[in-house]
Amino acid sequence: MAGNKAKPKATEKKVRRAKPAIEFKPMSFKDFTIKQKNSGRFEVLNSKGKNINGEEKVKLLLDAKVLKGSFKKASTEETTTA
Repeated sequence: MAGNKAKPKATEKKVRRAKPAIEFKPMSFKDFTIKQKNSGRFEVLNSKGKNINGEEKVKLLLDAKVLKGSFKKASTEETTTA
């Protein structure tokens, strides 16, 4: 019976996660809205209420100056012919 785990008591409260340290007010733009989730991540919604993800989301967050980014540009390797 070494595999049995102790069950939490019903009287014990669950530990809640702390809210993000930075207070972020939702930013509304003409075409999209930026909100911060309880986990600290950012959510970008379009005007219809659908989530925007991927490269477009990162671009919008950088343009709104919510994130500071220093991304390396794609290196172009030049091939020399001898």
